[in-house]
Amino acid sequence: MKNSIDYKLISYHVIFWVFHLVFNGYESIFQPGDRYWMVWLDVFCAQGTNILLVYLIIALCSRYTVPLKIIPLVIGIIVIYWWYFFMWYEINNTLRPLIKTWPVFKYNFLYFIVIILWAFVKFAFFGFGYAICINLIRREKHTAIIEREKRVAEYEFFRAQINPHFLFNTLSLFYTKSLALSPELADGIITLSQIMRYALEKNENGKMVLLSDELEHVNNVIKINQMRFSSRLHIDLKIEDTFPSIQVVPLIIITIIENVLKHGNCALIEDPAIIHLCNSEDGYFLHLYTYNKKKITLIEDVNGIGIENIKKRLDYQYGNNYELTIDDNNDFYTSKLKLPVTHQIDFYS
Repeated sequence: MKNSIDYKLISYHVIFWVFHLVFNGYESIFQPGDRYWMVWLDVFCAQGTNILLVYLIIALCSRYTVPLKIIPLVIGIIVIYWWYFFMWYEINNTLRPLIKTWPVFKYNFLYFIVIILWAFVKFAFFGFGYAICINLIRREKHTAIIEREKRVAEYEFFRAQINPHFLFNTLSLFYTKSLALSPELADGIITLSQIMRYALEKNENGKMVLLSDELEHVNNVIKINQMRFSSRLHIDLKIEDTFPSIQVVPLIIITIIENVLKHGNCALIEDPAIIHLCNSEDGYFLHLYTYNKKKITLIEDVNGIGIENIKKRLDYQYGNNYELTIDDNNDFYTSKLKLPVTHQIDFYS
């Protein structure tokens, strides 16, 4: 992959310099004549010097701008300038009179220095601009890698604190012991076990999960919350039939719904919380809509770490091909999520 990317970048550079040659009046290199190879020699020496200047400046910037080292950078620019001046002095006063493919201009020495300085500034500007862009792109990629590694490390740290086998074996033991005493308690334990298993196992390596699995997790979370509040929660839950092969990023939908359960006043019969999930008419998008009346005692910001994490994960997975709209006021909180439909590929069908 790395080699293919390098070759692709090289091809872009070659195309750019070809256009540069044509734009600067070197069409004669594409028109063979009596002195065709002499023209190529002139182009190779003259424009080759300009092109080499650009890459010398790029190399200089790459070495001494991150971190910034002023003295070596200035010395390097001065050395490159005098090399550039010497090359053009020889081209104009030695090569061109010899091969006679280009007009020879006679300048006094000081004026020639000024002309070459202007040409040097022009091509050095290309080199500086390219080097700055490359450094910015590398910095952004490096930052993105660090952020991704940080999230992975935090998740792995969390998983390391809870040995999954020990956790699930313990919950199974509690389920077995409580089954004879209280079926309701046993049901709550097995539901909690399913919630924990999904949270720990379905969020590995950024893999997509079936929407049906995510919705089963949603039902378990709502069920465990109904147990907590003795079935006093009033939630208008509507989920349309969806294709069984639809996939989504794990724990996105449930995080939004957990905001409703955590921050919303879901005990109002006359103003229930709303959770609606449906397909778009064309079948290409999923729409999730939530609404809840805020708790009077709510102090913390609803649109906090959970929502910011959702946005980062959605950006990573879907780019700009999704919509997340949040309306947060003093009394109500609503969210609208629109996701492109992704289907699981069945290789055996």
